[in-house]
Amino acid sequence: MLVICGLLFSQFTAAGQITMTDPQQDTTENGKTLCTYENSQYVFTYVTKGKCPYAMTFDTTDSE
Repeated sequence: MLVICGLLFSQFTAAGQITMTDPQQDTTENGKTLCTYENSQYVFTYVTKGKCPYAMTFDTTDSE
């Protein structure tokens, strides 16, 4: 199972995209929601008016 997951993640990364889950959610001063998705290699932020999506796909070149 671990090998299969590793192969799936390596394909997403090689394609320049990664799907991340379970963001940290904070509220900004103007009432918007700041969603932070991170792992050991990437950090992505997303701002929304509502609740953070559980999973999002990002372009790896946009990482902070």
